[in-house]
Amino acid sequence: MLMYKRVLSLAAAMVLAMSAFAVRFQTDRSWYLAGETMKVSVTAEEVSVCYAELCDMNGLAAGVVIGLKAGAGSGVVELPSNLHSGYYALSVYTRGNANVSTQLVAIVNPLRKSVDDDMEWVESNNTSSLLTVTPELSHWSGVGHPEDTPETEGHIVRARVKNVFNGHAYSRSQIRPSLSIVGKQIHYFEGQMVNDSIALFYTYGVHGRLPIVLSAISPDGVSLPVEIISPFRVLLPKQLPHLVFHYNRSEVEARSIDMQASHLQASTPQGEGAEVGPYDANVLGTKPDLTYNLDEYRQFFKVREVLLEYVNCVRTTKVNGHNQLIVRRGQDHYNISLPTLVLIDGMPVIDTERLLNYDARRVHYINIYGGQYTFGNGVYNGILSFVTRSGRLTNYPVETNMQYLVYGFP
Repeated sequence: MLMYKRVLSLAAAMVLAMSAFAVRFQTDRSWYLAGETMKVSVTAEEVSVCYAELCDMNGLAAGVVIGLKAGAGSGVVELPSNLHSGYYALSVYTRGNANVSTQLVAIVNPLRKSVDDDMEWVESNNTSSLLTVTPELSHWSGVGHPEDTPETEGHIVRARVKNVFNGHAYSRSQIRPSLSIVGKQIHYFEGQMVNDSIALFYTYGVHGRLPIVLSAISPDGVSLPVEIISPFRVLLPKQLPHLVFHYNRSEVEARSIDMQASHLQASTPQGEGAEVGPYDANVLGTKPDLTYNLDEYRQFFKVREVLLEYVNCVRTTKVNGHNQLIVRRGQDHYNISLPTLVLIDGMPVIDTERLLNYDARRVHYINIYGGQYTFGNGVYNGILSFVTRSGRLTNYPVETNMQYLVYGFP
């Protein structure tokens, strides 16, 4: 009878009036081992993106951005293997909605002890493990982003720009922020400055964990420091209950072995295996006017030599004292009134001289697109795209003040 009451108290504690919120969710298990994955299934109306974050009282432990289709979707939270044993708060919410749905998640780490452990182990002969909690739960606390807007079309990425550089302050209208997906395809987004230091990027058509580069360029070509802002609100519980874990030894051991085996099989480095579809030279549905597969030409050591010997419709010119590459289409004249968008593996090139001196043997394709293109607020007279053999900026470091990271899109 006592065990029956304990199980009832657990059920009451883990379902926190879901019907009162706009977001409803459920997890695939009642408890997890540190290092396992947690599947979160969500239903929410009138939005295309929601957020699931796992916190203890000290900070964010893990999270995932979940894309929704027809009001439903699911995401996988990868639980770090170093989590302490005890209860965590799993919060699910959408931007532009003050309501948050929250439940307790029990996490057990049988491989590592921590000073933060708040769990009592009680061995049981039952066929499956049981959890019990103290009856009282505290309220959750956290502060969302006041400028959050509902995401109805796609995921909005936020970044912070340092608008004062070398003693000069730039206003929001003078800063050109961009977000590019590193890869063999072009996925380039120009951002919108909502004030002098915060940029929003309205992304679409990209999914999963992908390498990205953030940049913020001033009118005089200065690359300003920029960094991603965590998409999560980090809603911290004021207090978490003590966990009593009635465990079945064979169940815990079997799941621990499975978890460790899955980690050994996951040999692909983070972000290296991600790619947005197969290689496709089209941009905004447009084929390049000229494509150069450098395997079909004599190999030169520098990009500068390749452009000089083989490539038509590309010219180097001086703009504000800096070398710039410009393109034209067919019999059109070179137009320097608008810049040409120069990319390498999707990343915008600011230092043209470094690109010209880059090892041409690492470049597979050079694609030239004529005409005018608009990406957000930027208008460009043509695109010059260099695609390396790896598609991952091989031996081409990210430029000064740009940020390179792997980001989890819905």
